[in-house]
Amino acid sequence: MPRTMLLHFARMLAGRATRKVLGTVLGGFMLLVPVPSAAADWFSDDFETGTLRPADSPPGRWDETPSSSPNTVASTAASAHRGLYGLQLTDRSSSAGFHASADVGGTPLASTFFFRTWLRLRSVSTSGDVVLVQALPALVELRIARQDSVWELAVRNGSGRQYVSRRTPTTAPVQTDRWYLIEFGARGLETLAGQAWLWVDGVEVASLSGMDWQDTAYQLEQLRVGEPWSDTGAFIGSIDVDDVRVSASPMASRLELRLPEEAKSNCIPVEVSLRASAENALAPAPYEVAVALSVPEGSGSFHADTGCKDAVESVRLPAGSSERRVYFRSSGSEGLATLRASHPDFLSTTLTVDGPGSPGEPPDNDETAGPWTTNLGCSAATGGFAMIPMLLGPWVLWRRRPPLRTMKRR
Repeated sequence: MPRTMLLHFARMLAGRATRKVLGTVLGGFMLLVPVPSAAADWFSDDFETGTLRPADSPPGRWDETPSSSPNTVASTAASAHRGLYGLQLTDRSSSAGFHASADVGGTPLASTFFFRTWLRLRSVSTSGDVVLVQALPALVELRIARQDSVWELAVRNGSGRQYVSRRTPTTAPVQTDRWYLIEFGARGLETLAGQAWLWVDGVEVASLSGMDWQDTAYQLEQLRVGEPWSDTGAFIGSIDVDDVRVSASPMASRLELRLPEEAKSNCIPVEVSLRASAENALAPAPYEVAVALSVPEGSGSFHADTGCKDAVESVRLPAGSSERRVYFRSSGSEGLATLRASHPDFLSTTLTVDGPGSPGEPPDNDETAGPWTTNLGCSAATGGFAMIPMLLGPWVLWRRRPPLRTMKRR
């Protein structure tokens, strides 16, 4: 630590530090908190190589891409939700059974797993009962049911592998030419208390519990995406898939904006976070995520500093982080504004705030803010967060002291 910083800290303990110096020192300590690295996914592919198999050039990430003629599976630009490429399965056959899929295997997940992808149906001429995703050998499946074309979560139960399923309400049929964020998860593999969930666009739409999964076959060893099975062969059309990820823990699905504290000025702190559909928990960014910030209703601007001087239009969440703080200053006549955070891979969010103050009020000159946040809610940085009580103790005691008189330098 620089010598000048140590001197400032010593003066603070002696009660002779100015407010600005203390804020700088404590902020420096908090910035030393390590940012945890993103937990490795069991599998992930955003298809940006434009290829599928390891033998392709450049190498793809899927072990196999079997298909039954005349059906095809390929990486194409037309199937991209974001970026250059996505996975496209085209079903031209009217026969039941296997059609086409992209398959990948890995080290078995024998307790919990979660799956997520962006998915779209396109050019559908005939609907039908089809399987879109299979987790094997547990046989946890994402399906589309022919009746009213609704999503279906299906699993096997017990040693007899009995079929059990839950369908989404028929009031919300699956639409064509529309991207959906599809997620499902399973917990309690190889136990008598198995559970499974299905989320569509971040909302839980189906669940199963009390499953008998004590057999060792109830685990994830292989993933099949596309159309690995059709009950009737009636489905004719294309299935687009992008940004496939599988992990042993819940993954980020949406952005969220929150007010962490009551605003004491017209420079309002706002937390920008990534959250999972499961239990609305904070979830780590799988890569560096540049979150776009905007004000669709009302007026105002986002800032990087506590005095609302340095305007920004986005905030970056480093890989492995979950949350960052920005500041918003309203310039509307009534202070009301709707804030928006967005990124193509995650569900966007809005937040309405009422900023105190009036138009034309100058930015706050009080640059102190504390405690500082770098990655709230991430347990991986235990070493750094263990220092918080030690660092906040002097700060809290100092804040309770009567104001100190300061002298201007000549």
